[in-house]
Amino acid sequence: MNTTIISRRSFLTAVVALGTSALLGSCSRASTDQLVFSTYKAGTGTYNDLASFANIFTTHHGTQVRLMTSDTSIGRIAPLINGTAQLSRAADETHYAFEGDDEYASAAWGPQAIRQIWTPPGNYGVLTLKDSGIETAADLKGRRIPRILAAVSTNRKIEALLNFGGLTLDDVTFVDIAYSEQAAAIKAGHIDVMYQNVVGAPISELASTHPIRWINVGGGSKEQYSTWESLAPMMRPGPTHDAAGLAEGEEAWTFQYSIVLATLAAFPEDRVYTMLKTLHDNFDSFVGTTPDAQRFALDNILLTPLVIPFHPGTVRFLKEHGRWNDSLQARNDALLEREKLMHAAWPDFLEEHKHIKNPAAEWKKYKKDNLPRLPEVVEP
Repeated sequence: MNTTIISRRSFLTAVVALGTSALLGSCSRASTDQLVFSTYKAGTGTYNDLASFANIFTTHHGTQVRLMTSDTSIGRIAPLINGTAQLSRAADETHYAFEGDDEYASAAWGPQAIRQIWTPPGNYGVLTLKDSGIETAADLKGRRIPRILAAVSTNRKIEALLNFGGLTLDDVTFVDIAYSEQAAAIKAGHIDVMYQNVVGAPISELASTHPIRWINVGGGSKEQYSTWESLAPMMRPGPTHDAAGLAEGEEAWTFQYSIVLATLAAFPEDRVYTMLKTLHDNFDSFVGTTPDAQRFALDNILLTPLVIPFHPGTVRFLKEHGRWNDSLQARNDALLEREKLMHAAWPDFLEEHKHIKNPAAEWKKYKKDNLPRLPEVVEP
């Protein structure tokens, strides 16, 4: 047992060391008057949003905030787990780390006590060129579909789109490709669709020279969404009016999920509450700082799908402002109970499966067979 602990700490420390070159200033561990946030690399929209969020907190509350960045999911989560960072703005990796799934189903990780603080929405989707002949997800049969390198969660969302159209992985031809290479590939005719944030320079540039169409995922039947919970439980269909290629007044229904601001369960409730109150009370100063800043508004954040527990400081804040109800509380409580059960089961599970090279599939099966199903949520 002691060997596992030392190995885990060494692993997490090594991962963080790889990302510290992007730290704004030097620190080995944040002091009480300083916070460290981990996030995506400088220059991305996610980084810019978080930098503005940090600036509001520093300006109006006095707490200094430093940002450290990483291009990898583990590089964004590891600083949070080992205490180098107190908050992280990351995507699906927060859910996988909470559940101990995929690369987190290892002796170095296992399920983590992660909590959501704030959940600004984002829209992402699959698009095609208007002259491709593809109008619906069902039209993807026989087409060339990107399989994004080193992006398991993105590929699962693409699979969810295929299932929405009544298709399986066997119905299409996959092209292995880097995320950043998609725009050039679709223009050259090497792929027929691409997965992308609905806004941003790469997609706006493509739409300016090649008319595009977003493949609709709204208004489907229960059967069409039947695999979404297993493939991408943090995702839901949602409308967007500002996606690249849309005419004024036009709407597209794409994938909607949050690049969440997260912390650990042990982070103090009062600090989270103060942080959110500071943002809310000074939102007029924040909202114009980045193109996506309005997504941080209290009325805009996503409360569902709820697959990671909200932090008590966030729950307190949401209750005060009428954005919490008994249904959300029941789901949040069920997630906390799920966490207890996962953490209790993990050491024995790991010992029993220590000779398996990749225990992730068995861990998912164990949870499906042994953990109670989470209750449904009705939003306020």
